[in-house]
Parts: sequence; C-alpha cells; structure tokens
Amino acid sequence: MQVKPDIRSALRFLSPLPLLLAAFAAAATPASPDDLFTRGWIAFDAGHYEQAHQIWLPLAQQVDSNAQINLGFMYDYGYGLDRDARKAADWYRLSAEGGLAAAQFNLGLMYTEGHGVEQNPVKASYWLQQAAEQGQADAQFALALHLRDVMAVPQQSEAVQRWLRQAAAQGHGEALDALAANRESNLQPSASHGTDWDSVPDRQGRFSAGTAWPIASGYAVTNNHVVANVDQVSLIDVSGEAVSASVVLRDEVHDLAVLGVDESRSLPPALPLASINTRLGSSVFTIGYPRIDIMGTDPKLTEGIISSVNGFMDDPGSYQLSVPIQPGNSGGPLLNMEGEVVGVVASMLGGSSGDSEPQVLPNVSYAIKVDVLRRMLRLLPQQQAVLEELPGTSASLADLAERIQGSVLIVMVAD
Repeated sequence: MQVKPDIRSALRFLSPLPLLLAAFAAAATPASPDDLFTRGWIAFDAGHYEQAHQIWLPLAQQVDSNAQINLGFMYDYGYGLDRDARKAADWYRLSAEGGLAAAQFNLGLMYTEGHGVEQNPVKASYWLQQAAEQGQADAQFALALHLRDVMAVPQQSEAVQRWLRQAAAQGHGEALDALAANRESNLQPSASHGTDWDSVPDRQGRFSAGTAWPIASGYAVTNNHVVANVDQVSLIDVSGEAVSASVVLRDEVHDLAVLGVDESRSLPPALPLASINTRLGSSVFTIGYPRIDIMGTDPKLTEGIISSVNGFMDDPGSYQLSVPIQPGNSGGPLLNMEGEVVGVVASMLGGSSGDSEPQVLPNVSYAIKVDVLRRMLRLLPQQQAVLEELPGTSASLADLAERIQGSVLIVMVAD
C-alpha cells in the first residue's frame, strides 16, 4: 500500500497483510502558511526535503506527533535522508505514543512484518488495536486480518467480526467483501499436490512446526494456520518415524484442518473425543511440541484449568485456558483428566502494563471446542473406526501423560 503524505501526516507503508489495499489519510484542516508545520509541508511538497526536515525536526523534538510521523516517513522511504527503518520506527513510536492513529497503524504494520523492529505479532496487535479504536477503517480491517491469520483467532469470533463490521460501516471495500464471504461455507477440501517426502526435512533448514493427533477414523487433526499455505506435510511420532500426510479438509473460519495419510494404520492409536462439555474450573492439560528449535522434539506437557467456557471476546466456539502454550503447541489436543479431547489448542493472548508495549501473557490461551471439530468431521468421506482408540478413563496426570504422549505428533512444514 502506498499513499501520498497528507497535509497533516505522512502515511505510506507496504503492508504484508493480504487484501490490505485501501489507504486512509489523517483528517485535519490545513493551517496557515505561516504555521511552521505547514511551511515544512510546503517545502516537502515542492521536493525540498532537506528544508522540510530542518523545519520538522525541532517540532518533532518538541513532541509534535504530526512532525514525528513525517520524519518517520522520510526515514522509511529516503526522502532527503538515508533510508533507515529503525529510525523510522523510532519516530513512528514517539508519534504513536502521542496518540496519533496513523502512526499507531504504521507501527503495528512494522511489527507485523519485522520492518525496522523485531517481528512481534503481539505488539502488532496492540498498536493496530490502538489505531482501530480511534476509528481508522484500515486499521480495523488490518486488525481483523491479523487476529485471524496471525494470532489464529477464529474468523467467526466476535473479536474478528466486530472489527470487520466497524470497517465495513465506514465503507471499507475489503471489509465488506470479507463479511459477504462469511456467509458462504469456508470448509474446503484440499487436494494434495503430490509431493512425496522420503524423510524428515533437514532440521537445520527452514521449516515451521505444529502439533497434531489422530482420530479413530484414521485422520489427524491440527490447526489450519499450521498448514495454511501447503497441501503436503510430514507427521513425526515420538520415535522419530515420519509419514507423509496431505490436507484433506480445511475449516478456515474455525482454524481447523484434517490430515490424511496413505496408510491410516501407520498412525499411532487415536485419542477419544469427549462426549460432554467441559465446565468452568475443570482441570485440563495439553501435550505438544512447542519451539522444537529450542526445546527439542520430546513432547512437552503443560496443565491448567478452564478459565472461561467462552473464548476471546466471549466466542462460544472456544475455551479460555490457564494452560501455558508456545508457538508449536498449535493444533495440539486439550485433554480432560480422563484423557479425552475437549478442544484443539489454537492461540495465546498478549497484554500490557501501563504505557509499556505488550508481551505474551503466560496464563491466557484459547482452544477450539471439540463440538466445533465434531461438526467438521461429519464432512469426511469415511467415518468408521480404523484405528485403536485409547481408553477415556480417569488417572493421575503422570499416568495420563504416559498413556497419551505416543499419540501426539509433530507436524513439520517446509518453508
């Protein structure tokens, strides 16, 4: 997205988010030509960038948010200055902290892409939300996409839908299209592209990883965002054995995917699905593969409780948990103390304290309810059990871990 600077602030950014094409400009009335800021703009508009910089720099140092964002723009795109993404981010940040929505939007996009700052999806969410709450339609739409595509918040959740509705109410074309698309089915069978992996990809190479687990009908379940851009993946069990799998069903709305293998019996025993809903305060745990690049490939267990029977923004299709998770836990089973799957681990939440930027909260995560998964599984072409299913019986956490860990798989995706 490329936008000519407005009279009050410079807004130009190439967004990494799909469909983010429209641009907004800060709404402000031009001041008198004798106003210092406007004199800087006149110089900039005439191509006298060094003069504009000389005028705007003292204003920016005096905490003029509009001058700060314009200096950020000049560093970002090399107008009269050497391009310097870090300095651009620094000026955008000062302007954003001063409350300018345009700067908050730009800074949020920089955190999304890792442009001038270390890539951080939680900080991206924070700054996009600051701009969205000020009514910027592009920020509202960008936030909806970021929550859905990066933070793995289900598309039908109130969080995503609210920002889409607010952007659409302002006439944002892509938001209107997204809301219209919601009325159509997002369950999409996906044909394999035929790639045959003979072995696990080189772990020193580039790859991404998540968690999956088998069901009785001979398929494996994970999150759609784990396998969003591919059809073929590798499933690796606790012994290190790998089997090729393909995506046979996607539910982009609820962030679920079903994987199929050529020989179903090559999968470990299936995990049983819980038949009743899980109550507030119930003990739960997950076993998965967080950050295998750092923590290794042994399965990791974390436990907690159901903090809320509804998820992010009271989404009825998910749970809020106190179970700590990390990247790589995505797609893992959320289990009760009988060893039954009550949900699919999907996302985590960030927060902030005072004026500081947010960090991931260690005790707030979300899982898609097993009822949502059951509705998706009805679309599979084959439902009879082909795998042995582990028993769903009460046991100590250590005994449950010993029983279940062999049925939890790494999903490895080549980048």
